[in-house]
Amino acid sequence: MTVRIEYIYRYPVKGFRAERLDRGVLAAGAGLTWDRAFAFTSGNQPPPENDTDWTQARTFIQMTVYPQLAGFRAALDETNDMLTITSPNDDTASTGLSTGDDNAVNALMNKHFTPGPKGPIRLHRLANAHGHWDFTDTSVSIINLATVEWLEWVSGLTLSHLRFRGNLYVTGLEPFEEFSLAGRTVRFGSVVLKVLRPALRCAATAADPWSGDTSIDVVNILRTYAGHGFCGMYAQVLSGGELFEDDHLRRVDTDLFNPFDILPERTPDPVLWPRPAQAQRTGNGGVLFKPLDPSWPFLPANAGARITLHPGLDYTREPVRLSLTQRGDQEVMPVSDEALEELVDGSRVILSGPVETRSGRA
Repeated sequence: MTVRIEYIYRYPVKGFRAERLDRGVLAAGAGLTWDRAFAFTSGNQPPPENDTDWTQARTFIQMTVYPQLAGFRAALDETNDMLTITSPNDDTASTGLSTGDDNAVNALMNKHFTPGPKGPIRLHRLANAHGHWDFTDTSVSIINLATVEWLEWVSGLTLSHLRFRGNLYVTGLEPFEEFSLAGRTVRFGSVVLKVLRPALRCAATAADPWSGDTSIDVVNILRTYAGHGFCGMYAQVLSGGELFEDDHLRRVDTDLFNPFDILPERTPDPVLWPRPAQAQRTGNGGVLFKPLDPSWPFLPANAGARITLHPGLDYTREPVRLSLTQRGDQEVMPVSDEALEELVDGSRVILSGPVETRSGRA
């Protein structure tokens, strides 16, 4: 199956609408040029002390809290080094991309939004090329369009893929098959990416990108029907270059993957990350789960530890929690075949865990 880029998007101003690109330029250690390069402080948190350090997302205006932001537009003019903000009633203000007098754009935003108690709304630039991301190691996000379509099917709702604010929207994968890319080094065209981990979705996905309406709880849809809150993958750029719609994915390594190596603050525990596995029937009323990719081994766990079987790949039923019937190791997780009648030898599944029950997390 060929995995290809269907859409490329960037978000010049964090929280604003996306800008679709037919081609993009990525730099090593950064992401798409001008992606999330700007943000407006909300005044609800102390403003950033400088233009280089990472700052938490709630410092800035976001559509979840300010749904009227959906009516605003941000336009980049790289030729004339200009950023222009347009309000829903077509008020406009501009400033320079790299440097400039921000008074006009700040005044426009303060006219339409009420600042919080920590200071006025003002434009914040980043001097580095990393962008206003929620994690310090992340500069690109990948969304599998088949997963979004699956969520629409199970919920009976129309969900714009732009709710997930991805950069690269891909086709050619089955729903949730993107989790198999964790830890992989991949190439799209001339760009080499290290895929880091699944993206845990937050309340921001509730905001419709065109209206700002927040009545659809996407996180609840994920947890109800998929049994987890993850959709898409975070990645970092190892080797930059030009990227085009219709570029195809190629894997370029098979290194052993240890998700615990280096994790930024607030990263979900890797034991909770959904991951691909394969089922093998034992013939004595049991099922063994094995890593689908042997370069990403299981964590050893004692009998009684919990794993969760999630819908995706060859398993199409609701999420189910299972207990290990005996100690599991890096290669095998043994469970009873109760509620697993549809699985045959070789069935590909999505699992998370194991979680030890004595930890209080199961």
